[in-house]
Amino acid sequence: MAMIDITRHKNTLRDYFDRDGFRRWSAIYGDAEVSRIRRTIRVGHARMLARAETWLLEWIGATGRAPSSLSALDAGCGTGLFSIMLAQHGINVTAVDIAPQMVAAAAERAQTAGVAQRITFTAGDIEDVAGVFDVVACFDVLIHYPQPAFDQLLRHLAQRARGMLLFTYAPYEPFLAAMHWIGGFFPRAHRRTEIQMIRENDVRRLVAGHGLRVGRIEPIRSGFYHVNLVEARDVRG
Repeated sequence: MAMIDITRHKNTLRDYFDRDGFRRWSAIYGDAEVSRIRRTIRVGHARMLARAETWLLEWIGATGRAPSSLSALDAGCGTGLFSIMLAQHGINVTAVDIAPQMVAAAAERAQTAGVAQRITFTAGDIEDVAGVFDVVACFDVLIHYPQPAFDQLLRHLAQRARGMLLFTYAPYEPFLAAMHWIGGFFPRAHRRTEIQMIRENDVRRLVAGHGLRVGRIEPIRSGFYHVNLVEARDVRG
């Protein structure tokens, strides 16, 4: 597959999440008082992370390996919630986010949680990450990219994963499309960034094309938080 240039798209996302988006999403991911709309997103995001943690622990148990022997990539770490959870289980984490303010907030949160020594934080493009990891997680990042770019980023993540890949995508559903159309009429401060919906059959086909096998796909629904969580395993041997 030929590489496509999505630099402008990435720059737009970096500028958003490093400015207005940082204030909005750090509030949602924290415990500050937020609007009813944002509370539904907070609840859904927390539910998604809890499910991802359950699947991860099941996978670790099946491997029989000690968590301290495992490495993980948190691609698009945001304010570090999943990175910190991984580190609290003893996993060594590389956490990357396109927005420097997000990375700084994540590093501060990890320090407060007492797990900073297990996490390496980097502000940058996830496509610049090299090496391989036992676990790769990419939550609420691919939802911002149209399908050709989605596939390109998914391929890069699959190449990094030698065990488990966990990611979210926005499912193509009429109800979801209607919700986001309605969302366009809310005051700008309450809107989330534009998402790109992908059909499940396309996600399964793209994952298989990159040498992984889809294990589970679980819908996570909470108000305006509407994603599918995917577990994929490396079958390349």
